[in-house]
Amino acid sequence: MDDKNSTPETSPAAAQPADDRQPEALAAAPAPAPAGPADATTGTAHAAPAPKRSRTRGWMIGGGAVLAAAILAGGGIALGAEMADEAGDLAASASSDSSDDDSRDTDGSSDDTAGSTGGDVSNLGTDSADDLVAMIDAASAAGEGEPTSIDLKRDGSAEVTLEAADGSETEVRVDAGGEASIVSTESADDDGAPQHVLDADSIAAIVDAALAEADGRIVEIEADDDSTSPWDVTVLTAAGDFVELDLDAQFAVVATGTDSDD
Repeated sequence: MDDKNSTPETSPAAAQPADDRQPEALAAAPAPAPAGPADATTGTAHAAPAPKRSRTRGWMIGGGAVLAAAILAGGGIALGAEMADEAGDLAASASSDSSDDDSRDTDGSSDDTAGSTGGDVSNLGTDSADDLVAMIDAASAAGEGEPTSIDLKRDGSAEVTLEAADGSETEVRVDAGGEASIVSTESADDDGAPQHVLDADSIAAIVDAALAEADGRIVEIEADDDSTSPWDVTVLTAAGDFVELDLDAQFAVVATGTDSDD
């Protein structure tokens, strides 16, 4: 440049067009910084991208929940089945017990005592002293002791009580065909030997006296140690009434009572 010329010299850089310098400026510009909490210059906040959820972890959680539900459901089903089985067992047990009770009741109906009411009594009792003696003889052959009572049943059988000298008692059942079998025995007591027994003579006298008082069939005779009325007799009348008679030691009737079969 001339000292006298005030026009500045044009440098190559200054003479270069603006467009030619733009690529260099762009290349020299620094890369944008990662988004942070806030730009100190502009004060603008940039949110960081949310982390991606692991799909595998989601599957594991979901699968675990399904498995737990299945286990609980399976346990509930098993528990319900067990409870149902127990309820069924209880019901079956209750039904079986009821059937046993009914069976016992049914069996007992044919073994009712002579003086009980209700049921068919067409085959109950006898007016023959010989029939009573034959049943007592069969029972005496099967067990120990002297006969003290005979109780006729609706099926034509009889139960005979034998008392031994030491006070022990034996119950003998005699069926309609005359077969005898021991039902039960009781150990000796302090009563000792019976004072009155049912032998052939006493039975004949009892039957005559009882049927003379109440026409019908003898269904029960019992001897005891009562000095006033040692003989107790039950007669079934044609009207269906059970007449209870007390006889003294000489076979005279001293008391009567009636129980209807209705």
